[in-house]
Amino acid sequence: MATANTLERIFLVNNMSRIQPIVSLCKRGDGLENLDRPSGVTNDNSTGDIYVADYGNNCVKVFDKNGKIIRKFGDEEGEGQMNGPIGLAICRDRILITQRSGCIWNYQVNGEFVSRIGKPGKGELEFYSPLGLTFDESNGEVYICDCHNNRIQILSSELTYKTQFGQDNLKSPLDVKLTKEFIYILDRSNPCLHLYNYNLIPHKTVISRFPDQLQLENPWSFYIDNSNNILITDSTYHYIYIFNSQFDLIHKIPSNNPTGITVDNRGRVIAVCIGGNLNIY
Repeated sequence: MATANTLERIFLVNNMSRIQPIVSLCKRGDGLENLDRPSGVTNDNSTGDIYVADYGNNCVKVFDKNGKIIRKFGDEEGEGQMNGPIGLAICRDRILITQRSGCIWNYQVNGEFVSRIGKPGKGELEFYSPLGLTFDESNGEVYICDCHNNRIQILSSELTYKTQFGQDNLKSPLDVKLTKEFIYILDRSNPCLHLYNYNLIPHKTVISRFPDQLQLENPWSFYIDNSNNILITDSTYHYIYIFNSQFDLIHKIPSNNPTGITVDNRGRVIAVCIGGNLNIY
């Protein structure tokens, strides 16, 4: 969770006008500083470093808090070579990355490969298009969106299978986040946000596609800040939508094909876009 208030910070910086990035890196390509169809982003609050899943270049790239490239990893030959990294999450010195191949890569945050987790399939510790994932920082457990198996798999802190849920209610889960009260899951089919309690029972569905509410067209990922504001990227409508804790739309940030999103401990919104942008607001 971010320690600064996201909305207060971006409104102050932009003087309540149309929000523009403080930093925007937007050169697509395969150079060290370039991105090709980035799909996910997260940040290490202990260092301020920004980690981007560079899908088209088959690696993770690491930028400092000002958007300057530091290093990359995962594109070297060998067991840890990535194949279409999509989602990523950090807990302490560990970073997990979902792959289009149907497996999860386990790395140290310094880029050292540790292990490969799971395999393609429908069983326990098997995945069919794993996408977003998150850690429970209280116990180290991992929640993974197993998209085309219509479920969330939970792994132990040792990265072994623990349980799964959602098959009767989820249709193509994209991303997952945790608060003290609920598990939030962004769903692609009939785009909406599901809330589950920690008994893994559905609580309610919000931000749904109904005539009197905002209609998300192609959501990709979301983030919940320390004030329980919910930020959702929509790559078709080209916005980052911001909802308050009562699920009312309170602001939207223009963004060209946004995909991954996070908020750092300074309250800055960090988003990546299909065209190769890394934007810091």
